Amino acid sequence: MDIHQLKSLVTIARCGTVARAAELLHLSQPAISAHIKGLEEELRVRLFERHARGMTLTSAGEAVFEHAKRALHAVEAIRDEANTLNGEIAGELVIGTVNEPAFLRLPAFLRHMREAAPHVAISLVQATSGAVLKNIEDGVFDAGFVEGRLDGLAVDAMLLRPVEFVVGYPAAWRERIEAEPDALAAALALPWIGTSSDCSFHKLTKALFAGHGLPFTPALRTDDEALLLTMVGQEAGLSLVRRDMLEAHAKGDVRALDGVVVDAGMHFVTAESPAKPGLLRVAQRAVRRAWQD
Repeated sequence: MDIHQLKSLVTIARCGTVARAAELLHLSQPAISAHIKGLEEELRVRLFERHARGMTLTSAGEAVFEHAKRALHAVEAIRDEANTLNGEIAGELVIGTVNEPAFLRLPAFLRHMREAAPHVAISLVQATSGAVLKNIEDGVFDAGFVEGRLDGLAVDAMLLRPVEFVVGYPAAWRERIEAEPDALAAALALPWIGTSSDCSFHKLTKALFAGHGLPFTPALRTDDEALLLTMVGQEAGLSLVRRDMLEAHAKGDVRALDGVVVDAGMHFVTAESPAKPGLLRVAQRAVRRAWQD
C-alpha cells in the first residue's frame, strides 16, 4: 500500500465518483481505479459499493477511511516539518474556492504566493462552502474560502470581510410583495430558488424561514450565483443574494426587499490542527496581503 492509494481512497469517499476524484488528484480514471483495486486486493476487503450514481464506502471501507485520513495527515506533517527544518518552503496546497475569482481576490493571492513561495504548487478546486468545510475536515483540502456563518465549527477561520445578503425578488412582483402589510411574510409565501443543502445560501435561507416558523422548500435549485440572479429576474422565484452582486446587476429586473438583511462573512479556513502548518502560515499571510491590496 502507498500514499497514492490512500489519497484515492479518501478522495473517492468524499466526492463519490472516480471521475471527480481523478479531477481533484490530477490523475486518470484508470489510475484511480487501479489504486482502489490494489488496496482491496492487499487488504482482502471490498472498500466501496458501486452504484449507478457513484460509489459509497462499505463498513470495512469506513474503518479503513478513518485510518487513511490519519495516515495522510501524518505524512503531510512529516513533509512540512522537514521543509521547515531545511529552511525550504515547498510542497503542495489544495485550496477550495467559492464564488468568482475576482471576489475572492485570487489573482492577488496567487501573486503573493509566487513571491513568497515559488516552489509551492497550488491546486484550486471550486465547491460549495459546505463541501469545502467537509473536505478540510477529511484532509482532502488543506484550506479553503468559505462563505456564511461558522458559529460552533471546530476550524481556524480568518474573517476576510462581512457579507450582506438581501432577499432578491423579481421587479415585476413588486406590487405582490411591497404592497402587503408584512412584505417579508408575503415574500416567504412565494416560490423560492434554493441551492444544494451544503451551500451557505441554503443554510442562511433555511434559518430565515425557520425564524418565521416555516420550512424551506425551494421550487428549484442551482449553485451558480449568476444563474440564480438571472432566474430571479426572470420570475422563477425569490432568493437570498449577495448585496454587492445585486448592486452590480444593472438590468433592474431584481429588487431587494426593504429592511431585510442577513449578515454573514467570507472566511479563509484551515483545520484546527492542519497537516501543513508551515505552508499554511505562508498561505494565510498571502491571503491577508491580497485582501489589504
